[in-house]
Amino acid sequence: MESITLMEAYAIETLRSNGIKNDKIIKNIKSNELEEFRAVKENMDFDALVELSENADFEAIINDGYKVKFLTFNGLKNLIKMKFGKFAEEDYQVEEFVISGLEISADQEKDLENMLSANWTLSSEAGGVTVKPTK
Repeated sequence: MESITLMEAYAIETLRSNGIKNDKIIKNIKSNELEEFRAVKENMDFDALVELSENADFEAIINDGYKVKFLTFNGLKNLIKMKFGKFAEEDYQVEEFVISGLEISADQEKDLENMLSANWTLSSEAGGVTVKPTK
């Protein structure tokens, strides 16, 4: 699985959360057609995705998932919001850098687990998914 930066993950998930499909993301990034994407979020660095597509298997990143190189706690919460539409204190609990009670599908859980950098561990319990710092 390819590793990408948190900002690259934000750019991808921003597009997805605005209804842009994977094939369109791949086509536009590979052809450097970014105007439509800039209209979605003008201050987002979509050029970083063009550079990523030149140096990595971009289609696999988009279609098969990615691992974030280093994921901060706020970055984790933001990606959960962007990727799954789940919000802290509404859809899961937050306490001292631990997320608990996150209810997501088995496919979403696999996506989240794959996405996590080495500083996080995921466990699945009856009350939902827990993500906590690796000790």
